[in-house]
Amino acid sequence: MGKIADFLAYLESHIGDAYVWGAQGRRVDTMPDVSAWVRRREKGNLIQAARCMRYIRASKKRPLYAFDCSGLIVHWLLDVKHLIKGDVNANGLYAQCNKQGKIGEWQPEAGDLVFRLKGGEMKHVGVYVGGGYTIEAKGRDAGVVKLPLNKGTWTHQGKHPALAEEVENKAPERRVFRIESPLQRGEDIRAMQTALDLCGYPCGDADGICGRKTVAAVNEFILAHDAIK
Repeated sequence: MGKIADFLAYLESHIGDAYVWGAQGRRVDTMPDVSAWVRRREKGNLIQAARCMRYIRASKKRPLYAFDCSGLIVHWLLDVKHLIKGDVNANGLYAQCNKQGKIGEWQPEAGDLVFRLKGGEMKHVGVYVGGGYTIEAKGRDAGVVKLPLNKGTWTHQGKHPALAEEVENKAPERRVFRIESPLQRGEDIRAMQTALDLCGYPCGDADGICGRKTVAAVNEFILAHDAIK
């Protein structure tokens, strides 16, 4: 799996997790005194902490993790993949991007970061995941969500160098699509689903998840085109 596909699968797996200020992937559903931890992270702001706790107590997601907007991205870059050194906020992530610009200056690609400018700094960050959607740690009442790009009031976008795919002079690795647990995910699957649908082999939503409908559509295409010879 390529770097960006791995990153996108990671983001998809955290949809529904909680938002807590300064959090960077701590598991909260098994924490012995999560309320005290949240108050510390929220720097004693009892109103904000209460909002966080309402979400955590209502959530049925297990395991349940907590992030803030930059923490969702930095956790993968720093803690999981060790691609950067040191923690950074949304403004720091934008400064690290080797291509920066206002939304719409170029066509965003899956894995690009999107930002919201306020008061001269980038105050919020999410990730464009393709198909017109972003994933972000939206806030204390919403947690980690997947929303249309045009619903996020994003102002800027950037390409982070740590998310650049390596270019190698060799044939691409062949990927076998099949039902697995957990289900295979990735932008290559989303592209294949879109192509199959356009060719008349419907496989449900182009969600980048290799489920039974997708595998059935692939098999129908193979049989129709005698591609197994």
